[in-house]
Order: sequence, then structure tokens, then C-alpha cells
Amino acid sequence: MTFEIKAKDVDVEAIMAAIRKRIEEKKRGLYTEEEIRGIAERRLDGVLDAHDFSSDLLADFRSQTPRWNFQFDPETIYRSSRGAVGRVLERIRRLLKPLQKLFWNPNPMIFALSRQADLNKYYVHLFHNLSLELTRLNLELQELKNRNLQLQGRLELLARREKTLESMVIYRDEDGKTEP
Repeated sequence: MTFEIKAKDVDVEAIMAAIRKRIEEKKRGLYTEEEIRGIAERRLDGVLDAHDFSSDLLADFRSQTPRWNFQFDPETIYRSSRGAVGRVLERIRRLLKPLQKLFWNPNPMIFALSRQADLNKYYVHLFHNLSLELTRLNLELQELKNRNLQLQGRLELLARREKTLESMVIYRDEDGKTEP
């Protein structure tokens, strides 16, 4: 929908350009994407209670993947972590692998644990995106609170101005005489 306004001393194109520029500035917000990521990476001690939630949880997830996620393959169920005795157990388990498969099918368990490892990686990715979005929303909320305070100040100023102007008004009747 386009329309043209013809008026003297009014540059509609300049006004529209200024409005578009302000809209673009508001879309960008106070912080760039990199600044929001930097804020999200900082410790959240001021916001979170240390007894309820570790503020380094995201950093721990990223840096120590083997600590929270399984490295699972089809041979994992036959491994042992008991040193020399464990190596002997691994050999015995490999030798008995065909016999074990007669009694139970390890494939569903292998598939489920492999799938869980993949899901854990996705959860960390979602957790990271959630922390970024939460940071962005907190910053936007703070900006809106500040704008609300500014608007309240303007409203109070306009109300005082209105009262002052009302007190300065002199009422006259139809004859031109002033009324008290």
C-alpha cells in the first residue's frame, strides 16, 4: 500500500527514512550477538544460588564430555575397567559372546545407550541455546523496565505541567468579564 502526501515544508521520505532507521536500531537491541554470547558465558553467581545450581554447569558440559556422556559402541558391554584382571575378563567375554547371544540379545541395549549418548549431546546444545536466549530475554526485560521508568517520569512531568497550566487559566464569561 503506497500513497503520496503533498504538503509544503514536509519531507515525507526523510521522515519515513528516519522511522525505518529507528525500527532497525530497535530490532538490533542494546547488544550485538557476540556481546550476548559473552554475557551468557560469564558466571551467573549474582543470579543463581550456588546451593541450587552450579553456575559453571554449561562450561563443565562443554569441557568434560566423557564425564557426563557415554562413549558407547557395540564392544562396550564386553569391556572391563579392572586392570589386568579386566583384560582377562574381556577375553573370556569375547570368547563367550556367541553363547551370551543365545540367552539375550544385546542389540536393543546397545542401540538404546548409543541413542542416549546422541540425545545427551543434543541436550547440551539445547542447554547452551537456552542460556543464550535467557540472557537475551533478561537484557530485553531490563531495557523495557528502564523505558517504563522513563515513560513514568515523562507522564509525571506532563501531569505537573497540566496542573500548572490549569491553574494559570483565567475563565471569562460571555460578556468578557473574568470569573473567580
